[in-house]
Amino acid sequence: MKFSSETLAVLKSFTAINKSIQMKPGNVLKTITPEKTLIAIAEIPDEIPSEACVYDLSRFLSILSLYNDPDVEFGDKYFIISEGKRRTKYVYADVSMIHTPPEKEINIPSEDVVVNVTQGDLSSVLKAAGVLQFSEIAFVGDGDKCYLKAIDSSNEGADDFGVEIGDTADKFKVIIKTDNLKLMPLDYQVTLCSKGISEFKGKGVTYYVAIDSKSTYNKGE
Repeated sequence: MKFSSETLAVLKSFTAINKSIQMKPGNVLKTITPEKTLIAIAEIPDEIPSEACVYDLSRFLSILSLYNDPDVEFGDKYFIISEGKRRTKYVYADVSMIHTPPEKEINIPSEDVVVNVTQGDLSSVLKAAGVLQFSEIAFVGDGDKCYLKAIDSSNEGADDFGVEIGDTADKFKVIIKTDNLKLMPLDYQVTLCSKGISEFKGKGVTYYVAIDSKSTYNKGE
């Protein structure tokens, strides 16, 4: 088989989440951070023919980049990557060496806040967090408007940077570590659950992101 550019983009983005990956038969790729604070699930246009575990995904992608349009054969114990007269054998890792996501489907216990976030707004807030040297962003509702902000939750008097992203009757501050937002650059529908999890659903990919325990949520009248 040949990996499409879309599949390669997904795999490249997954290297920021987990250095390893377990590929399974079908058109879905999944990964999880070692800390289990971020799970990513992506639908791809390619059909993975059989299970294969890659310990160093960045290294695997670098080998693919040595070729212009490689064919990737899934064997019993290794990949055969080839094009013309060139050929690479890449041995699978044992699944015990890899942090793998849960098998069961993930369900959000409650949809307390649902808001759309554009790629530009999310990017600008994450960039501001970097400039301000903050390690958190927050979805903040004041009973009227919903904002996405770069914050320092340990210092109420600290600077912040925010952008208005919607309306809400609720009052909340849902805090997420920026380290857990290793997302593809897309627009997302974001669902926030007060029980400690959020869902970022974009075109072809969904992320489940842990919410910080300092978060608060109060439903409006």
